[in-house]
Amino acid sequence: MRVVSWFSCGAASAFATYLAKEKYKEEKFEAVYCRVAEEHEDNLRFLNEYADKCELPVKIIGDERKDFSIYKVFRDRKFIKGQTGAPCTMILKKNVRKDYQQPTDIQVFGYTVEEESRANRFIDSNNDVDVDFILMEQGYTKQDCIEFVKDMKIEIPAMYKLGYNNNNCIGCVKGGMGYWNKIRKDFPDAFDRMANLEREIGHAINKDKIGAVFLDELDPNRGRFKDDMPADCGFTCEWQQAKLF
Repeated sequence: MRVVSWFSCGAASAFATYLAKEKYKEEKFEAVYCRVAEEHEDNLRFLNEYADKCELPVKIIGDERKDFSIYKVFRDRKFIKGQTGAPCTMILKKNVRKDYQQPTDIQVFGYTVEEESRANRFIDSNNDVDVDFILMEQGYTKQDCIEFVKDMKIEIPAMYKLGYNNNNCIGCVKGGMGYWNKIRKDFPDAFDRMANLEREIGHAINKDKIGAVFLDELDPNRGRFKDDMPADCGFTCEWQQAKLF
């Protein structure tokens, strides 16, 4: 039997991985990270510091055929997102996880006690997976995970410090107008890159009652950042961290 703890470079998955390693001492244990090229480069700094402090290597996997990139996915599909979601999540995270897993694996995910509904949705759509929601089972909250990272003397990833509630791509296509206006300020190159892709493919991420709102036409004052942040991406990536700092 193998135990796989999915590490997302966030505080919750970091704590879950640490606890799982202690729990499954007698089993073959792996901490695994699904790489996406557009995530903040500070994620690898966090991963390496964590691996060093916890004396636990983190294996990095990903879809090399897509260059680990959401832009490769979008261009190949000639599609960015729709009502059912975005293809980047399915191809670069969910499919990578499914290709890596083995039927006898126990898979550890970093859902906290506040995220029972997310955990239930995962179970409903992944009945073949033997899951361990170790944080939920032991009653740990998001704040507990932050405190764990602080106690380990590991610096929180850069995206959280900037106020984002997840540690995914710089410029998530699931975000709304207010979110993208903050990306425009914090990461202008990423904003321009996505704006160019919209025009290349002919599809706008955002829309209003009138119709499509392309990023290169987006009023810098439209939207509210906290209301327009993207929802969950993948299986452990979202991290609601408002009021924790």
